[in-house]
This record gives sequence, structure tokens and C-alpha cells, in this order.
Amino acid sequence: MKGLTKRQRDIVEFIQEFIKNNRYSPSYREICQNFGFSSLGSIYKHMQALKRKGILSSENKVSRSVTLTTLSEKPETLSEIEIPFIGHIAAGMPIQTFPQRQQITIPRSFVHNPEKTYALRAQGDSLNEEFIADGDLLVVEARQEAHQGETIVALINKHDTIVKKFYQEGIYVLLLGTFANHHPIILKKEDVLIQGIVIGLIRMY
Repeated sequence: MKGLTKRQRDIVEFIQEFIKNNRYSPSYREICQNFGFSSLGSIYKHMQALKRKGILSSENKVSRSVTLTTLSEKPETLSEIEIPFIGHIAAGMPIQTFPQRQQITIPRSFVHNPEKTYALRAQGDSLNEEFIADGDLLVVEARQEAHQGETIVALINKHDTIVKKFYQEGIYVLLLGTFANHHPIILKKEDVLIQGIVIGLIRMY
């Protein structure tokens, strides 16, 4: 990856491996502990430099929101994979699939089950509350069951598409948005048709 110091390259590779193993990004404290930095200020400077160089992005005041953004320049250890790019997604609307399936190339580190993974392009501003912008690429693993805290793509009311965090309490499912002050959607489990789990987000600029 051009223009990076060895330490910055090591940090990017650590973040890639962490996301691959945990399906969410590391906190600044976890990165700091991995490299033995004495303070969070040290890792903060590296992260800000990586953001300026377009390698990483993150949402302000949102934990574990670090996203790898650069696909054209990457470490030699990062390989690519093609997955189906099946259509567009917008909250409250059925997924719009393409008449003919397309392929898109993404980092292999995003994908755990290639045969069950596909991509959707966010359309419009209906997912902005989830910090998903128009044009962003959602990497989705096709599954009908979710674990606590995973972000799901699902149908509610038989036709309304949602992208929310999933929590189950008994026979009920709580669907939480990114903003903590928003009330959760509470439904019976049978009223939530899970179509997949969001395992990656690629921001398009």
C-alpha cells in the first residue's frame, strides 16, 4: 500500500484481520493494546493519518465504526473475491433485484462464506439513520437466523425492508437503530423474515 509507514500498514492489516475474525471493527483501545502503545493518543494520530490518506473511515462518536475504504491500493496480503451484486436496497421498500445478476469485486477479508454472500447498493437517503449513505455497498451473508447484536436485512409487514440490529427476548424481536434515543421496533419473531446479515459496508465517495 503506497504512502504508508510500516506502522500504518501493520495497523491496517490488524484491523482487516480483526474484522475477519470478529465481524466487527476493533476499538481504539484494542488497537492500542495490540501494538503496546502507552496512550490512546498515539493510535489516534495513526488513525487520523490513515483517514486523511483515504484508507479508513469512521463515524464520529460511534464505537466500532472503522471501515476500510480503499480497494485499489491494498496490502499484498489482501486478496480479492467476486460476489454476486444482486440489486438495490432502500428502507421500507422491497429489494430491487437486477434482471441479470452482476458481479462485484471486494476484499476477501469481508467474506466468510463466499457461496452465501452477495452485495446490495443502498439507494437514496432512507438508511441514513443507520449511517448508510446513498451508494454505499452492503456485503450480506444469506442467513435466516441471527445472533444477538448482528445487523440484519429483513422484511417486516411482509414487504417493508429494514436494516437494524437484532435482539431476541423470548418470543419477541427487538430491532434497534444506530441512534440510542430511537425507540426499538418490537415484533413477534414470526413477523420478522430475516434475509441476511450485514457483514461489511463499503463506503463509496
